[in-house]
Amino acid sequence: MTHLIFDERHELDRPILIAAWSGWNDAGESATGAIRFMLRRWRSKAFAHIDPEYFYDFTQARPKVKLEEGERVLEWPQNKFSARRREGDTPDLVLLEGVEPHLSWHAYSDTIMECCETLGIDTVITLGALLAEASHTRPIRVSGSSEDAGLREQLGLEPPRTTGYQGPTGIVGVLNNRLRDAGFRTASMWANVPHYVNASPNPKGALAILEQLNASLNLELSLHDLEVFAARFDAQVGAEIAKNPEMAEYARRIEEQLEEQEQEEAAAEEEAASGGSAALPDAQDMVDELERFLREQRDGE
Repeated sequence: MTHLIFDERHELDRPILIAAWSGWNDAGESATGAIRFMLRRWRSKAFAHIDPEYFYDFTQARPKVKLEEGERVLEWPQNKFSARRREGDTPDLVLLEGVEPHLSWHAYSDTIMECCETLGIDTVITLGALLAEASHTRPIRVSGSSEDAGLREQLGLEPPRTTGYQGPTGIVGVLNNRLRDAGFRTASMWANVPHYVNASPNPKGALAILEQLNASLNLELSLHDLEVFAARFDAQVGAEIAKNPEMAEYARRIEEQLEEQEQEEAAAEEEAASGGSAALPDAQDMVDELERFLREQRDGE
């Protein structure tokens, strides 16, 4: 039984899916904020959605009542697919704005994979945002991963590294594993939001993601409005932190830690570039020093 419902069919040219979900993977609504910005700017309308009945506990994600032309309408948790056709040799885009499901994650992932297979999508980029040791005074850093070298280079992501993290994961991680095992090209991009800035939405996170996507996928988006919003947000956050001496001191320590980390990384890069020779003493000097030390010890006895 399919849970995917098409309201209309689209013929798309080598489409790429960009997806984000509200919930655990979306600190400061940075990921879904990026998707919503693209949808508004392109005035994209949904052409397909996922039936929410099988994937949500409606006591946690309750339906909402709204008025449309004087009529009361129920709005359920939504997972909507929208399309953006592009000219020339540039691949079309499919945007998924979703809500992290509560139930049946295997079936949910299979439903998204069904949409990809139906539309001819072979590349999926998932967006997320996490709380990190970051400073509110700096631009948001975007990290990410992909096992496909070409896609990784296109998106400006670092080579894959094995992390020591063990623990809970979200629908982003589960879906990426499912798609990768099925042969899709996948990548994930994460905005690193300062954990001490308890404000949502955080436009700086959405802006950071969109700047990277804009450059790597040639989206040709004007981000001026979001840049202005992010600058105002920055000023408000700075003013609120300045009112709280403890928070201001904590933010200062975070900034110092980041500066020290950058200096250490720069030193390590400089050493690696020089082959490490500047940091290592000559082997003969080490032997001479050791012999001198032993003679002094013997004479002392």
